[in-house]
Amino acid sequence: MDFLYDMEAINWTFLRDNISSFLDTYDYNQEDADEYERLYAAGLYINNYYLWIIFGFGFSGNIASTVTLSRMKPMTTSKFYVALLAIIDNLAIFQKLLYHQLTYHEVVIGNHGCRVMNFLYLCLVTYSNWILVFMAIERFMAVTFPLRISVIWNLNRARLSMIILGIVITAIYSHTFWTTLSHDGIQCGIAEEYGFFYRRIWYWINASLYSFIPSVILIVCNLLITLRVRKSGQRRSRLYSETELERGTHLNRYERQITIMLLTVAVVFLVLTLPRTVFILMDSSWTPGRLSLNYARKLLLDQLTFFLCDATHAVNFYLYFITGQKFRQSFLGIAFGRSRNSSVAFNHSRVQMTHNGTGESSLNAGSLTCKACVQMKVANETIMMHSRYK
Repeated sequence: MDFLYDMEAINWTFLRDNISSFLDTYDYNQEDADEYERLYAAGLYINNYYLWIIFGFGFSGNIASTVTLSRMKPMTTSKFYVALLAIIDNLAIFQKLLYHQLTYHEVVIGNHGCRVMNFLYLCLVTYSNWILVFMAIERFMAVTFPLRISVIWNLNRARLSMIILGIVITAIYSHTFWTTLSHDGIQCGIAEEYGFFYRRIWYWINASLYSFIPSVILIVCNLLITLRVRKSGQRRSRLYSETELERGTHLNRYERQITIMLLTVAVVFLVLTLPRTVFILMDSSWTPGRLSLNYARKLLLDQLTFFLCDATHAVNFYLYFITGQKFRQSFLGIAFGRSRNSSVAFNHSRVQMTHNGTGESSLNAGSLTCKACVQMKVANETIMMHSRYK
């Protein structure tokens, strides 16, 4: 089912129908034969059903994320990336399940079907991973330049970045329309003349674009964001009074929630894709015989790492719900029909200067507690006193 390695892919349908005859003709002792069958059965079971589990949890969750975010006004760059990620994840889940069912039921799709399926698979999963990268970079810019982020990385630029990313990924994977074919009308693979390039060169380019580079960028961004948040917190505690810190904490609570939510998504992505990354690194050097026990173990590990890796398309809604208070409130409000204001309500302090009938100025500080505002109030009262006793 993995297009990345289809030259070495497992034809599960063929194995399912011929495993008994294979074991009968191979020189296995009974204990090894039993272990081989157990490993094979476990791998086959995961291959047959894991995408249905991901579809069950992920497809509905991604729809819920999209609907919830559409109700949370105003639309920001972070919300735009999260909503787009949910849409792309659902498309990736649907495409994977569709191809799985076509091959499982031995539907003839031919060369054109293989090329379209291969192209869509590679584009969607790579695009999904790179959306996470852009989310992490945007969060780093937000905590580094909090006063300029709305100019540096506004919604229009976020949309433009995703359009450019889509064009680049489409161009990179366009080669599948002439390198991919179907050997039997059902299973997809690579044309023989491109075999060396695919195994020795494209294999690593593809793995880097899909996993290695996004993972490295996410690790670096997460570390920098964590350090930046800690340093900014220490700096605020030195520069501002206790009342100012309390007000700043209230004003920045929503931004912190977004940062924590997206950091959690990035960390979970790294944890779930790490086993697949290690498997990719080992795959080219780990080449056991097709009927050895190590080969059966490799089949099982292949499916387990796929399960974890593909789960990245299904878990994000649940991470948002757990870590994002405002997202959780908005979703529950929609789910239970309660009217909730999805925009963030902050008690902005305002200084209102008015003039009474005598021409005197009065100051209404409201919830104003910062040192500068207290000084303004004292200065204003001093001016009023001088004007009375002239």
